[in-house]
Amino acid sequence: MKQLQYLFFGLALFISTSCLNQGKLPKIPGVDGPNLNVQNGQIVLSVGLEKVDIAAGISLAIPKMQHSSATISPGQFGSTIIKVAFDPRDVDSDHFRVVPAETLPDGRPFPFTMDGTLPALALNVPKLLDTTFYASNAVFGFFIPVSLPDGMDIPFDIPFRLRMNGKQVGIVSYIRTNHEGEGSGVVLMLTMKQIQDNPEFQTLLKYSKRYESKVF
Repeated sequence: MKQLQYLFFGLALFISTSCLNQGKLPKIPGVDGPNLNVQNGQIVLSVGLEKVDIAAGISLAIPKMQHSSATISPGQFGSTIIKVAFDPRDVDSDHFRVVPAETLPDGRPFPFTMDGTLPALALNVPKLLDTTFYASNAVFGFFIPVSLPDGMDIPFDIPFRLRMNGKQVGIVSYIRTNHEGEGSGVVLMLTMKQIQDNPEFQTLLKYSKRYESKVF
């Protein structure tokens, strides 16, 4: 009986200390989030688009990624939610090791890398609000086109760090419009090495496979 009590105590302690603490992020106008969770061995990235209204949602597999998927759906309070369930196993293959240097969809450089490129395959999915995914054994993330609310104009990019429990795991950035007044959006990028070197994150990914219905 005591062993069972110790088991439940240890389980409760693990859950209380392993939940992801994202901290407070700067607010991008018209965007709710991004939020990061873990469920069933997957990293779940979600973004709410406050000014986007769709009649029906859709869920699709991400191209070339067997275990990862993305969903867009109407939000409860009028927004649109895009949710990406990323399985790190999908970028372990040789297919994602030798990759080109990619830029933003309109050819502009990423504001948070030295040379403006990312080592990744660019996978565009028009049915998911024209989202472009970037995937390799070094990074995973996506760019989603977003227009600011009427009357707002931010003429510069706004990158900031994405942290979990105080440790950086990636970066988020608002991307300004180009010279044609187009191309604005939000890019969210995970750094695989930072995730792999984070023991708390790795333990939580492993643990979540045992409790598939629980969201951390």
